[in-house]
Amino acid sequence: MKKIKWLLFHEPAELFIRTAEHFNEEINKLSATGYEIEILKLEDYNDKYNNGEACDPIEELKAGRVHMSQLYANSLAGAGAEDFMALSLPFLFRSHDHATKVFESEVGTQLLDHLQERVGVKGLSFTYSGGYKMLASDTPVSCMEQLKGLSYRKNDNAMWANLFNSLGMKQAENEPNVTQTTYPRYKVEAGAHQKYIANTGHSMYLTTIMTNAEFWNELSVQEQMHFMEAAKICSRAERIKSVDDAEVIRTDKDVQSELGISQVFDFDDAERSKLQEALDGVAKKWEKYFTTGLVDKIKNT
Repeated sequence: MKKIKWLLFHEPAELFIRTAEHFNEEINKLSATGYEIEILKLEDYNDKYNNGEACDPIEELKAGRVHMSQLYANSLAGAGAEDFMALSLPFLFRSHDHATKVFESEVGTQLLDHLQERVGVKGLSFTYSGGYKMLASDTPVSCMEQLKGLSYRKNDNAMWANLFNSLGMKQAENEPNVTQTTYPRYKVEAGAHQKYIANTGHSMYLTTIMTNAEFWNELSVQEQMHFMEAAKICSRAERIKSVDDAEVIRTDKDVQSELGISQVFDFDDAERSKLQEALDGVAKKWEKYFTTGLVDKIKNT
């Protein structure tokens, strides 16, 4: 029995625990080797293996002190895999089916290769953290025009600052009016004062399952195929479950009440089209920052 440490970093932990548990099931169905995966929340890992000190999960993975993890695409972009930021471009993915085609195509492979080249970890598959993003706000927002004058977090990255500014928004000096998140992540990211949801669907919140490169290279070719297949199976299932979770929150008033959501405003197709048109310049400006042709490949997949 081979032991694997799987480090969780993001909240809510249950979203990531279920993916790790599913991977554990699938790899042991596919492989005769037998794997025992120790799933570790960040605080538990720090207490048990890092003398209670805080750690950088990417550095732990690169150093081989953990074998696997699942991190946000934007975090990986910040660690050096800049092309992963392209996955957050506004209105890049037409649908969840389109996203799946991209993840499982040569474009997805290109992105995972980029991750390994730039960060030194082996990417296996793409997952969601709620799927499409929405905006949590402290005031009702039922159309794009009502975003004008509202504030967003000062530490949002340059691309998002550009996006929000183009909608007439401003950086917050203190508590922002608006926080970008997804339904399953609402409780973690939205402030207690942000009780209204603008369901804009303007971008995708993505994560990636990864392994330590040395651990990966020590696997036989057959075992590598098993790992890729297990990751593919559990990623597909996780994306479906994540979308289902979001839909429950979007439609169930009792669940919304439990989370502290007062009202959900769904942007209809006409309103989303207006939003997409308003953000088209931002998308065009930023696609030049990434590997030449990457964004066109994603759009044309």
